[in-house]
Amino acid sequence: MEIKGGLGKGLSALFDQKNVDMNAISKIAEQDKVLFEVEIDKIKVNPFQPREDFNEDKLKELADSIKTKGLLQPVTVKISADKTGFDLISGERRVRAVKKLGYKTIPAYLYKTEDNSKENMLELALIENIQRDDLNPMELSDSFQRLLDECDLTQEEIAEKVSKQRSTVANYLRLQKLPIDIKISLRKGEISEAHARTLLRVDDIDEQIILWKKIISDSMSVRQLENITKPHAKPKKKKDSSKLRENDSYYKSVEEKLRLFFGTQVKVKSKTKFTGEIIIEYYSDDDIERILEKTEK
Repeated sequence: MEIKGGLGKGLSALFDQKNVDMNAISKIAEQDKVLFEVEIDKIKVNPFQPREDFNEDKLKELADSIKTKGLLQPVTVKISADKTGFDLISGERRVRAVKKLGYKTIPAYLYKTEDNSKENMLELALIENIQRDDLNPMELSDSFQRLLDECDLTQEEIAEKVSKQRSTVANYLRLQKLPIDIKISLRKGEISEAHARTLLRVDDIDEQIILWKKIISDSMSVRQLENITKPHAKPKKKKDSSKLRENDSYYKSVEEKLRLFFGTQVKVKSKTKFTGEIIIEYYSDDDIERILEKTEK
């Protein structure tokens, strides 16, 4: 094994020995972005890998791509707790693909952490995969749910860790409400994320199942499904953005102070939660001049 980027002594010498010198690797790993070739046999698969399905046809496609163009994205590993090898944080598809090619090593980034707890390994695995956009919608939804349940993170904390909007996290979590058959179908790619979200318009699970079967049997488009489920769509609440804050004592007080200052009628109107307008009335050109003089003092 050899560290890339001129980081000093290669790792190959350390692994040529019968006993791996993990302490020496730890010292080398103190440098940022350590990239090296790691022996595949020394990598232990992460039991908290969020991806559950490894399509053999897609693995073959990935293997063919790696054979032709090389591996463009290294895997990420950490030194195992027993210091006899490495735990895989992300990149199981790539490991499986290069195994098909008969490779003995794979490029890897070494992630530095002393925390070998289940919670930390789960969080690392999920976040690494989510940030790479390497998961399908149902896998993402399951990942967010596990971060909520097993890592005790809030939606806001998840959004911050994976660099997504909180609303995006919430929308993926809504997919958890789907029946198991539809979840499996979404995971397999039989229906799209848009189909799944549209099915959530319907509250009745039996009706959801009927519609799901029609999507597959009739190759129903999202637009067709939207038309069918339109009666179930909940009307969006309209924001009353132009309503006067007539009952708000603070704004009434502001109006009164401005009225005394300018010597004319003044209205304070809200447009949104944080914006609005102040209307100052005038009754003649002389009135305008008088108001202007007030503002210039």
